[in-house]
Amino acid sequence: MGINLQMLRRISRKKIVAGGLILGLIVFAVALSTAKNKNQGIPVKTAIAEFKPIQDNVFASGRVRLRAKQEFYTFTGTTVMELNVEPGDRVSKGQVLGRLNADEIEDDYNEAKASFIATEANLNKAIYPRAEEIAQERANCRRAEAEYINAQKNYERKKLLFEQGAISDKEFDEAELDMSAREAEYNIALEKLKIKESGPVGHELTALNAQIEQARYRLEQEENKLKKTVLRAEMDGVVTAVEVALGDYVQPGTRLITIGDTTQLEVTAGVNEADSGRLSPGQKVKVTTAAQPDREYSGILQSVSPGAVAATMTTDRGGQIEVPVIVRIEGDTEGLRPGYTVDLSITTVESDNSLVAPYESIVEMDGRTKVFVIEDRVAKLKEVTIGVETALFTEILSGLTEGEKVVVSPPQGLMDGGRVAELPGAPLAAGRAGAQ
Repeated sequence: MGINLQMLRRISRKKIVAGGLILGLIVFAVALSTAKNKNQGIPVKTAIAEFKPIQDNVFASGRVRLRAKQEFYTFTGTTVMELNVEPGDRVSKGQVLGRLNADEIEDDYNEAKASFIATEANLNKAIYPRAEEIAQERANCRRAEAEYINAQKNYERKKLLFEQGAISDKEFDEAELDMSAREAEYNIALEKLKIKESGPVGHELTALNAQIEQARYRLEQEENKLKKTVLRAEMDGVVTAVEVALGDYVQPGTRLITIGDTTQLEVTAGVNEADSGRLSPGQKVKVTTAAQPDREYSGILQSVSPGAVAATMTTDRGGQIEVPVIVRIEGDTEGLRPGYTVDLSITTVESDNSLVAPYESIVEMDGRTKVFVIEDRVAKLKEVTIGVETALFTEILSGLTEGEKVVVSPPQGLMDGGRVAELPGAPLAAGRAGAQ
């Protein structure tokens, strides 16, 4: 029993010594690693500032439409009496494409024309009377004047008799009323003569002019309706749609035919609000469509809406807000048709040769733009002036020279003058999606 206890004590003493040795080795290894890392510096990813072409794009989808087109609609319920074209036909300016029933409209037009002619004749008659009409008015005025004078004399005579008690009150009143009536007729005759001699003035002239303007407006309206029954092309182009058939009765507002210049196309699209700030008219656009997978069309950003709208509700776009844009297609448009869905790549930044650094090497400090440059394994902070920015790169206008090594995504704790250790083969930061 004593032997066993002694052996146990010896074994325990050996384990303690071994454990102490292992612990010492671990502490030594940690201390050695720490000293080594401290000597090497903070690990960093680096990249070289270099001259290269840069480009950035905004992507969107849209629909092709005609830039110039003419659509024919009905303005009243009528029947298609003539139809001369089919979709795909080429038409020339002035060509008659079809006709609508114009019977009722012709009746309305003839009535309006007759009314205008009569109103115009009345105005001309009032402004430019004939000599015999003036002579007639003068004769009427003299006759009215004579009758008024006779009525005055009769009144004076009756008044004298009334004062003498020779006639009744009734006879005297009748004489007075007759004189007043004759005086009024004479004044009217004088006014008519004055109008005949000098023409209408004031309110009367205004009323006559208003009547003729109203008659002219009605005539023009009926004439326009009559013209619209003839479906005449106002431009050279191609028939893109015929939506009625010969003999159809069509309701007001029905679209009949559409023509357009298929060589002049544009695209309407909506750009995500987050990208819209990078857009400006005049930017180049690449246009592709699934209908022509081997073709690429060129365009120019024509306009950017000053307002944003909610995108059409779809399962993948939800309540997304978009800014409407219009892209004008330039050059060859063969194979591209109105109504096609297309993909747009709008070039917002493009430079053939710029000094650039990775987008994630730029840091903001104290309101200034800076980068960490590596010199002899030491990080030095430099202030730079930047230009355009893309998803991966930032243009450096001043503060860096070609070939300088910059820190990408500077780690927390990196200080000006701090020692660093470059990570071998470190890739550049991923940047934003959609970069080129």
